[in-house]
Amino acid sequence: MNGFVCFGAAYFLNSLWQAPLFGGMGWLASRMLKRLGPQAQHAAWVATLGLTILIPGLPLFHLLTGFAPKMADTLGRSSIALIVLPSGVDGKDTTIFPEALVLALFWFGVCALLYFVVRLSLSFYRTTALLRNSSPATLSLQGDEIWSDCKQVFALEDAVIKSSGQIYGPVTLGFFGSVLLIPDAFSDRCTSSDFLTALGHECAHMKRRDFQKNLIYEIASLAIAFHPVTWMLKSKIAETREMICDAMAIKKLIDPHSYAQSLLRLATTIAAVSQANTSHAIGIFDANILEERIMLIRTKEQNPSRAARCGLPLCSTLLLFSAAAGAAGLGVDIKPPIKAQAAAAEETKASGHVYSPGGEVSPPRLISAPDPIFPRSAHNAKGPFTGFCVLKLVVDSTGKPGDIQIVRSLGPDFDESAINAVKQYRFSPAKREGVAVPVAVHIEVNFRKY
Repeated sequence: MNGFVCFGAAYFLNSLWQAPLFGGMGWLASRMLKRLGPQAQHAAWVATLGLTILIPGLPLFHLLTGFAPKMADTLGRSSIALIVLPSGVDGKDTTIFPEALVLALFWFGVCALLYFVVRLSLSFYRTTALLRNSSPATLSLQGDEIWSDCKQVFALEDAVIKSSGQIYGPVTLGFFGSVLLIPDAFSDRCTSSDFLTALGHECAHMKRRDFQKNLIYEIASLAIAFHPVTWMLKSKIAETREMICDAMAIKKLIDPHSYAQSLLRLATTIAAVSQANTSHAIGIFDANILEERIMLIRTKEQNPSRAARCGLPLCSTLLLFSAAAGAAGLGVDIKPPIKAQAAAAEETKASGHVYSPGGEVSPPRLISAPDPIFPRSAHNAKGPFTGFCVLKLVVDSTGKPGDIQIVRSLGPDFDESAINAVKQYRFSPAKREGVAVPVAVHIEVNFRKY
């Protein structure tokens, strides 16, 4: 199992619980910003969607940037690590995540992603086909004047208006430019007020480049498109987007009362049918919140205080990013066996903890041990000589000795020779739960002369 599979499973698992958290925080932020109008609420919902997409992927960000230690220092703890252990390895004191479950999460996420990629691709295909099969719109003299006025007011000199027999209401589309698509003979069936309302609203969409933004949101959220919270977030973005465009059209083109009346008349004829449209174009009734829009139009515009204009965005921002910091700190990071063991070794090394052999810690095994040099000062001694020094040392996680100390001395020259010999010793390191760890041991170094 490689790191990509573990990351995919971790992203899917994190999104399951983090998306509802961000959805709730986004709802609170939107309620806080209601006094400031739909523009502020729209920004809150877009930020919420961005956090819902990005935060579950922080394990990959940690992997690419080495950010995890800094995050741990900042938050006081590291993220939760669910380690996939192979069979036969003791998992005591370790959160074990079965390999089969990791693979199930990964493939469920992959299948969901592929489904929504295909679904979005089909929607784009229908949209491009709609644009390809359209033709230049034929407008009456009055309709052409209204279109010219809308383009001038919204500074849309390059915008193009076309007609199609496959739609039932005006829609905005265009991947690179701005195209307004209207049903065939739409201007002939509408009063001038209704036509101005429809075109003004769609021109507001084009001014804001909502088609392109919506495309970005759809592509960016593909990995979490399976989650109901994602559907809710995109729905709230669409609702506030429609309210913003209503406000722009009223401010620049038409009075609120006439605009509201025109919306009601247009909805009577096209809203129910236009919902069946499966293309990716943005229409005037896509959000399906006509009643709320009418109520907002007829509500007297509030003039919040300066404290509210400054304080409410600040509070909502702190709310969202506090949730992001908490979710990042509690995020699940699934590690494959080799990386899990390496991470545990790094943690042990960083902590500076030295173990003692026994129990769950296996002793180090001596691989090479050169003989000590018999001191020259004792060569002239008559007769055989036998003696030993006892040394205390730490065998690190690579098998090298260090921190050598004399516990039982045989004399300065013998002690020095014993230390020089032990420095050249090499060990197979001690292990705890399959991970190499430093241990403190005692070694006896013998000197003999015959």
